[in-house]
Amino acid sequence: MPTCIHCATPFSASSEQEKFCCRGCEFVYELIQSEGLDRFYDLRSDSTIRPVRSTPFETRDLAWLEELKTKTEDGHVSGDTVESDFSLEGLSCVGCVWLVENIFKRQPGALEAAAHPTTGLLRLEWKAGQTDLEDFAKEIASFGYTLAPRKAGINHSEARQLVSKLGLCAAFAMNGMVFTLPAYLGMPDDFPFAGIFQLVVFLSSTLAMLVGGSYFIKRAWVSLRMRSPHIDLPIALGIIFAFIGSIIGWVMDIEGLLYFDFVATFIFLMLAGRYLQLATIEKNRNRLQRSKPVPEIIHSPDRVEPFTLSEISPGIRIRLDPGQSLPVASTLDSSSADFSLEWINGEAESQTFHPGRQLPAGAIYLGTEPVILTTEETWDDSLLAKLTTSERTQSRIPALEKLLKIYLFAIIGIGITGFFVWLSIAGAAPALQIMISVFVVSCPCALGVALPLADELANARMERSGVFIREPLIWSRLRKIRTIIFDKTGTLTLERPVLLNPETVAGLSSEATFALAHLTRASLHPISRSLLESLGSKGQSILRNSDKITARDIPGMGRIFENGSESWTLGRPGWASENAANQDTHDVELCLGKNIIARFQFEESLRPDAIAATRILAKHHRLVILSGDRQGKVHTAAAALGIEDSDAHFSLTPEQKEDLVRDLDHHDTLYLGDGANDSLAFNAAHATGTPVVDRSLLESKSDFFFLGQSLRFLPMMLDLAKQRSRTVTIAFIFAVIYNLTAIAVALCGYMTPLAAAIVMPLSSVISLAIVASGLRGRR
Repeated sequence: MPTCIHCATPFSASSEQEKFCCRGCEFVYELIQSEGLDRFYDLRSDSTIRPVRSTPFETRDLAWLEELKTKTEDGHVSGDTVESDFSLEGLSCVGCVWLVENIFKRQPGALEAAAHPTTGLLRLEWKAGQTDLEDFAKEIASFGYTLAPRKAGINHSEARQLVSKLGLCAAFAMNGMVFTLPAYLGMPDDFPFAGIFQLVVFLSSTLAMLVGGSYFIKRAWVSLRMRSPHIDLPIALGIIFAFIGSIIGWVMDIEGLLYFDFVATFIFLMLAGRYLQLATIEKNRNRLQRSKPVPEIIHSPDRVEPFTLSEISPGIRIRLDPGQSLPVASTLDSSSADFSLEWINGEAESQTFHPGRQLPAGAIYLGTEPVILTTEETWDDSLLAKLTTSERTQSRIPALEKLLKIYLFAIIGIGITGFFVWLSIAGAAPALQIMISVFVVSCPCALGVALPLADELANARMERSGVFIREPLIWSRLRKIRTIIFDKTGTLTLERPVLLNPETVAGLSSEATFALAHLTRASLHPISRSLLESLGSKGQSILRNSDKITARDIPGMGRIFENGSESWTLGRPGWASENAANQDTHDVELCLGKNIIARFQFEESLRPDAIAATRILAKHHRLVILSGDRQGKVHTAAAALGIEDSDAHFSLTPEQKEDLVRDLDHHDTLYLGDGANDSLAFNAAHATGTPVVDRSLLESKSDFFFLGQSLRFLPMMLDLAKQRSRTVTIAFIFAVIYNLTAIAVALCGYMTPLAAAIVMPLSSVISLAIVASGLRGRR
């Protein structure tokens, strides 16, 4: 399968000459080359970044940016240095960082830019009154990045908090090993610096306990209070017993209890495994920083001050801006307008609503000028409130909890038993050494280190195919999947209709191209957006280099604008033209006056490789379609994919989707959907995934999201889950054998601190090697 030369996402090419997965990537690639910024591709290397899609072709409201700039520069003299933080969607790699920073430095008065792919945070520094931030936002949007207000709490991620702990504990572990090594090599007790060496090792271990050990101890204590065993509990027990035993051994001069170096090393290894896991998950969660199209602040023509969603009550007039979704069921007061109900019923086609007609909550306004509506319900009663605020219940892993309980009881029981046996044989000091050595060497490395590495390797494999993991438990869920449930529109099919005759766009005269660019500019209609993307860099060049011409929406018909004495229209066949013949051969007409200039044909298209992917999946899984679309469209798609009509459900409400998923789910369903009408069904499914689309509520509650247009990743992902399960099982078997052997040696009195310092890290290295070899890049 070829990969896009801009974003490296695999895609299905219709010919060998096709090099891009979407029009957006093609546009940005040409822009990067023309601007002399092609070092981006050297820095990007082989990493997969988010496909650009329609980002460069969208029109954005940047009023918030001018307000923020004014507030930031308030009180500063022109030329003073000011700075502010932003969220930036689209950051994926060091190449993205380099590109954004260099674009900003080309702005007048720009001083410094610092972008962070992990958090999606962008810090800008500029000279007050000299830098046009709006111009910068528009420029980086043309490269596929979306500037947004900084998200609250973006700097306080758990992974970022572990970075400093990890660095300090690495230093403490190194100190502990360096100053313990002389004792292991035979340093005599009367060596002048022996006491100092031992003090340094003690201090290193104590600092490691305070900085890194406290992280595991706090989490273990919380799990005990909640009566829910956690992997941090055996880790905490091991370091606590080793540290306390080492203090006793130091005070009582019992060499067999000195595990200070072990404590520092063990804490560092466990922190490294935890950071590896958290950093990957948080990076994927921050990869999408988009704003939701549900308005958080409501404006009314009858009120001076805006108000919140919770303040909505029946009978209030509200203003809805282009691209926003209607928060509550309302009656249209303004003139006729076009809305999309794809969030509610899954149908992509727009519908025209006339004054006095009620619209459902979740209707997305497709016009270019604000409309006024009168609310019919409160936010709490709204269907959209239920879809956007309901949280998916996270599955727990009872098998792992049960295993941890057995493990803990077994280790504690064996340690205490060993203590009393040796107490009766050799006295308190040897008995205490035996018990502590049992707790120390019973290393949960398979769970604490090998599992995070397995997840990281599996996640990295999927990232190369444009799939990003948000929920770490997804891998254990995927191996149990027996039923795969698809939403149709936007999941099995492409989000927007496909232009069947792109050669018609390419063959337009310069005058007609100019008209088409302005007719599709700022339009949210799926067909207009497809046409604007088909114009590519030619259309964007026209829009940048010409005065803005405002096109008017004629609801239910199309768009029109006057260019001098000429009237250009884009809309349904027969609306503006005199020629009523052959109207069934096309979907949209571009007309000059009453003369047809061009006809465009569109079709709803399945995602590339959808048929190939479902044929592979059908060998071992039941495939089901749940859609709000009409029966004919759903059964047509099912027939093409080889899915039985009895498993192709149509005209479903969000509640009906949820009920069907609950009936189908036996902790073995995977649900793939992209719209708000899939939100309730997500709550009922065992595992969930969503494509990245222009408007969606589901990225924040899905287990994974995927870029690009192909579904070919899905069979590979399910196969990888099984491969990961086999690899982790082998690592776990090794851990069991190691623990049984190490505990037996400890119970026999042969587990010295030196032996523990060697076998514990060695067992972790072997566990990591098992995982690395089992999950190497086999495709």
